[in-house]
Amino acid sequence: MGWPILTSCSPIGVDVGDRFIKAVQFARGSGRPRICAAASVERRGDGAGITGPEVRQLRQRLSSSGFRGHSLALAVPGEKLLTGIMELPPASSGAPIEMLARSELARMHKCDPQSFEMASWRLPAPARAASTTFVMGAACTHADADSLLDCFEAEGLRVERLEIQSQALARACEPLLRSTRGLAGILDIGWTAARLVLLYDRVVIYERKLPKSAYGAMVGELAGELGADAPQAERMLRGLSPAGAGAQAIDAARQRYASRMAEEMRIPLSYVSNQYSDAVADQLLLVGGGARLEGLSGQLAGAMDWPVRVVGMADLAECPAPLDHDCGPTMVVAAGLAWPMED
Repeated sequence: MGWPILTSCSPIGVDVGDRFIKAVQFARGSGRPRICAAASVERRGDGAGITGPEVRQLRQRLSSSGFRGHSLALAVPGEKLLTGIMELPPASSGAPIEMLARSELARMHKCDPQSFEMASWRLPAPARAASTTFVMGAACTHADADSLLDCFEAEGLRVERLEIQSQALARACEPLLRSTRGLAGILDIGWTAARLVLLYDRVVIYERKLPKSAYGAMVGELAGELGADAPQAERMLRGLSPAGAGAQAIDAARQRYASRMAEEMRIPLSYVSNQYSDAVADQLLLVGGGARLEGLSGQLAGAMDWPVRVVGMADLAECPAPLDHDCGPTMVVAAGLAWPMED
């Protein structure tokens, strides 16, 4: 079957989150990227992989929400991603760096080097090993990729690109990272876990899943404390419902959450500090559903002594004001996946 090539729009970036599947599409053109369509589909919220019925529902939403074409850009699910940081011979040695990186990643994950597709990029050299090539690799096995792609193909959707979520986040946040000269972080706060991506000189150098920073767990704790249901507790945390007698408990919950998150980030930040002793904390960007918690950026900044800001869609691209207001930081991964690429 042939597929139409629509040069007026980007592929549809699809971010399969814990509670929602988010989709974004850009209009192609010169100047600042412009979002021409965006939508979301609610899902179970248990962190499980996407199913055929969910893809069918997504396809229907895309058809009714102004999206053009059937080409998608997806991120490899975190649990299917094989990653590693490898120390390889210096580039000046003439060694086949990419081949060595593939072999080393296969050794680390105990699999056949030909059983996966891999992306790799060179990292800034730590001061202690300036003559060594450091490479970060990320891969997805052919079996896992085929299973994911088949799920979408069965519903008439074609996956044009399969990407790494950390790279999509860095691409989307590039407008906010251009002035960064030291260490920057992007914290994607999801329902079942948060994910920290660290960049040095605007290169992704490290990422780590933070299960104790799960947004849903904190909402559940507060709901139990207040005798409320989870949606009501979440609205209170976001400042969308009157807190009443629970105001003190809500503020304490936010403080505990920020402290817990800062503590969980301590290990990866310590690792990076050891690798790059001259790295100065520049900024931490918050994205994802949990980033919409009222006051979280200020509390996290206080806990970490690090400039923190919440990313809005209008910070990254031209978009309708209602989209920026309603979705804010939740669509950033989808936007990074759909981001118009240079030809």
